[in-house]
Amino acid sequence: MRVRSVLIALGLNAIPAAGWFFAEWSAGTTLVVYWLETLIGSLLVGIRILLHRRVRPSQGHWHYQAPKSHEHKPQGSHGSSSYLSAFLVPALVFTFAHGIFLAAFGFIVFSKSLSPETKIDGTSVLAGLIGILVFQLADFLMDLIWLRTRPFRWIERLGEINLGRVIVIQLTIIGGMAAVIFTGADRHFFGVFIFLKTMLNMSLILPQYNPKTPPAWLSYLMDRIKPSKEDGTFTEFWQKTDEQEEARVLRNESLMRDA
Repeated sequence: MRVRSVLIALGLNAIPAAGWFFAEWSAGTTLVVYWLETLIGSLLVGIRILLHRRVRPSQGHWHYQAPKSHEHKPQGSHGSSSYLSAFLVPALVFTFAHGIFLAAFGFIVFSKSLSPETKIDGTSVLAGLIGILVFQLADFLMDLIWLRTRPFRWIERLGEINLGRVIVIQLTIIGGMAAVIFTGADRHFFGVFIFLKTMLNMSLILPQYNPKTPPAWLSYLMDRIKPSKEDGTFTEFWQKTDEQEEARVLRNESLMRDA
């Protein structure tokens, strides 16, 4: 599964990279393709969430408890949001905000004719869109095969990766447009942003270092910098946090009794 995620991520990043380095796409065209990738990805994750809660109606789907939230509400309690809204609302709000920013920014610069890099080629955008759809739909269909056996934590992690991608796209749009248009940098400089965006995306899907106990040197340092009588030692605080996270995951994973 992880190998497939890496291959899909590499394929999605290879499309705009190939367009930029080999097909002479402008910065505007490349950023529009990045934005479409984020929009389509968010919508497909939303569809996965809808389908997953039908075949595996976990508590987290209807009364979601987010990370770092340790107030354990009883099952069936009302007033908490569903995971679909917890994911889709911020994902789409940020994505559409990026689109508005990109359109307004591009229009202002294009109207002043400050840089040819703001021009958007429709044919190139369509080619990029088709490539993105091929990779994302292939990934989506593969997920559907094993959807019934996937735990809630899997779909939650998928949403976290997508939201991380939204933030990366925001940095790429703002930093990339500013670098090319206002600094007078050449195309090679913008290529750095493409490389960094690819590396950041890869970091989201690779395994994270999360030991059960903190390194001894870190515990020693933290206990000296900020001793806490309430939480005990830093190691005890670390273990307590892990236990709370495990309890949160189990609570979200439990199946609805009336499902």
